[in-house]
Amino acid sequence: MRGLKTGFLSVSAALVLGGCASGFKATYDSDPGHDFSGYSTFAWVNEHPMKVGASADRMVNPMLEPRIMDAVEAELIAKGFNYTNDLEAADFALSFTVGSRDEIKVDSYPSMTGGYAGYGYPGHWGGWGGAYYGYGTETSVRQYTKGMLAIDIFDVDEHRPVWHGVATKTIYDSDREKLTETVNAAVNSIMVGFPPTK
Repeated sequence: MRGLKTGFLSVSAALVLGGCASGFKATYDSDPGHDFSGYSTFAWVNEHPMKVGASADRMVNPMLEPRIMDAVEAELIAKGFNYTNDLEAADFALSFTVGSRDEIKVDSYPSMTGGYAGYGYPGHWGGWGGAYYGYGTETSVRQYTKGMLAIDIFDVDEHRPVWHGVATKTIYDSDREKLTETVNAAVNSIMVGFPPTK
């Protein structure tokens, strides 16, 4: 899909990507004084715009870069922006950062395995509600990976960042098995916030 910029692509991308963003939590930030209304063309900051942030994996899949670039281009074209490979001719430029980290969640809850005593304890609520003893606790520990994609937009004339969007999600094996769909959903959840509305 690299380099293919057609109306059909724009429409199909909007339809496909628009319904898959569930599961990602996205946040946005932008320069409140910046005017985005004049933007019409975009480019990448360079040939390889992917940066790697903190990562639980020592090796980041190099195939992520073209997948993310395709998804971002499709989203922006669907919004009416035009792609150019001439950075100086563009109104805005983009780069993105990928990262992941392992997290551990520990849940503790009371266990009845210690038994109980005093059922019908005299003089307490008419014989009901005796004193329990021997409560234990059961602890559940699970490790999971949280993935992150951040997209940054720079004003070409001013050479400065003007918009930032980031999406995070707990990554499951099913997400890794359907990597293109996962990338599309992450990008979509971010790009719905661009351009910012006042």
